[in-house]
Amino acid sequence: MKDLNIIKEKTIGILGGGQLGKMLCEAAFDLGYKTMVLDANKDACARQKADYFIEASYDDKNALEKLAKNTCLITYEFEHIPSETIKILEDFGANIPQGARPLYLSQDRIREKEALKKINIPTVPYYKVLTYDDLEKYTKILGFPVILKTSRGGYDGKGQCFIKDIKDLKAVKLENITYVLEKAIDIKYEVSCIAIRAKNKEIELFPIVRNVHKNAILNISQVPSPLSEDLEKKIKSYSKDIIEKLDFIGPLAIEYFIAKDLKIYFNEMAPRPHNSGHFTLDACNVSQFELHLRSILGLELKRPKLLRKVLMQNILGEDKKSIENLKSDKNTKVYLYGKGAWRKGRKMGHINILGDFVK
Repeated sequence: MKDLNIIKEKTIGILGGGQLGKMLCEAAFDLGYKTMVLDANKDACARQKADYFIEASYDDKNALEKLAKNTCLITYEFEHIPSETIKILEDFGANIPQGARPLYLSQDRIREKEALKKINIPTVPYYKVLTYDDLEKYTKILGFPVILKTSRGGYDGKGQCFIKDIKDLKAVKLENITYVLEKAIDIKYEVSCIAIRAKNKEIELFPIVRNVHKNAILNISQVPSPLSEDLEKKIKSYSKDIIEKLDFIGPLAIEYFIAKDLKIYFNEMAPRPHNSGHFTLDACNVSQFELHLRSILGLELKRPKLLRKVLMQNILGEDKKSIENLKSDKNTKVYLYGKGAWRKGRKMGHINILGDFVK
């Protein structure tokens, strides 16, 4: 590191080298900053855009010391960073504006839901499950159908089991881990809202996004959403309350269910940029990545404004042939993340399809 002539005051550290980290690097460059990314994967796609890359695990103290000593602050693009990693970095004197608490809460579905209940945000009815007896007991209380999820880990539908009847229930095999059992509600819409809270406690919200999933993986995000003005207003109010009352700094992507009876339920949150926020790269006056960095750097926040209607569609590993000849133009923006193998279900890029200008 010594021979790299790093200007600490203009270098941002990033934990995690996925596509979100890559896009944070691009946003940092536009703001006049360099980036140092730490990730254990030598082929991490953020390596393509990072000024400095540390190939190391999150518990490598030598690597963490390098990151802490050579950056003006550190952020994360991935919510499953071990809390011990943040402690080690702070012991080395690192400046981590978001701190460990957003990770601590969002890494565990039960902790997350309990925190939201305390601030009066509606959640889907749920119970903690440790044993099969728990599962039977709480399924009777909630009534079929229910969804069993691992309390920690899991994304894009991983670690989840839909239980529609007694036959499904009897087929469940539990591991020696903690689960959360949720009532499966009749969903009309799945939506998300990305909130940003600055160090000076100023809050900005991006437009509400309607999300459509396919095989439990986000397929399409639509902005503007088809929700009524009243529903959008309520979701924005919930989102502002969540990031403010939890006292988070930086970005917070919050997912909600809208039931057929139009009741709103919190689903989950992530203290980082979000897949459903990629539309902001082309359809807004400021991207989620730029606002993330502005919020933690103490720079002035821009008020997000939707400029054009947009559909964001994910590109998965199985889409390789269908997008081979797809090129960006004024209404279609194609982003490929530069990952290696095109595996089925793996997010390899996205497309923003731009519509009419918004007045």
